[in-house]
Amino acid sequence: MVQGNGTGRTARRARRLGRWWGAGATSAATDVPQARPEADADDGWFHDWLHRTADDSPGTGHALALTAASGWVTLTGLNRPGSTRGTVEHVAVGPGGIVVVETLPWDGEISVLGGTLRHRGYGRTPDVAEVAGAAGALTALLAPGHRRAVQAVVCLGGRDLDPVAVCGGAVAVGEHQLAAYLTALPERLAAADVPLVVDYLVAELGGATSPELLTVDDVFRPVNVWDAPAPTSPVSPAAALAPTQDAPSADAAPAPADAEPSSQVDGYHPPPNVLPDGHPDQSPDAPEAARPDPAAAARPAFGDGMLRVGLLVLGLLTVGNVLLAWLDLAG
Repeated sequence: MVQGNGTGRTARRARRLGRWWGAGATSAATDVPQARPEADADDGWFHDWLHRTADDSPGTGHALALTAASGWVTLTGLNRPGSTRGTVEHVAVGPGGIVVVETLPWDGEISVLGGTLRHRGYGRTPDVAEVAGAAGALTALLAPGHRRAVQAVVCLGGRDLDPVAVCGGAVAVGEHQLAAYLTALPERLAAADVPLVVDYLVAELGGATSPELLTVDDVFRPVNVWDAPAPTSPVSPAAALAPTQDAPSADAAPAPADAEPSSQVDGYHPPPNVLPDGHPDQSPDAPEAARPDPAAAARPAFGDGMLRVGLLVLGLLTVGNVLLAWLDLAG
């Protein structure tokens, strides 16, 4: 079988490609500059992070265990208030307050520039804000005296970083400096309050479900808020002892029995732009100027009637024209 010209060119091209991808490709590719030699060599960080196991996890729990001698108690895996699935990694309760600790197991370069926590040059403020949000949700469950003792801490697993406040509402600290940072915090909780707070958090957040976190939109104002008496000015001791100020005068005329109670409630007065009696049409005692004019209400009805009559005449004329045209065609 004779090989055609086109097939011969294809075969020669295939042999050239084979030599290129074979031994000749290595020598030819050595002269090609590498655009990202360092980055290509470091692209395995994602595979390492994706296949990280529990044995390779950072030792944040071990760092928190070092603070037990200083009176700190660590709670792990508590439910996040207001969330059906979210959990809080660590909550450390001790003399220095209530600290929500979340671990960020990042590889690569980590720095703090201008108050912003950066990983590989990218700002990670949303991650910090997420930890601060968990601390805020936890604060809503505490008593007012304990809320000021709550703070959020971002622990960088396996890293060395001195404590520094970063954008997002948390403190970033390395894993190796975490224990020293907690033990150096100023005292915010009494020794007797630490077990009380621990028991309360375990009871509220250690169950199978997370407690509901209410907001202002979920609170309905009770009726007694509007019925509360108006605040009175302070009364002097001399005025309080005067009998004429406490008891009503005997000459005062009593209120008639059939008198209607006042619609105004002490402590609440409607704004001037609100009509307590509703629309003027609903009030029989409304002034004449506020009531609608009957003649004005009749004008739209008269216009609608004239429109219907005009449409009827137009329809009759149309039918007549159709009949005349049909007669002309038939004749």
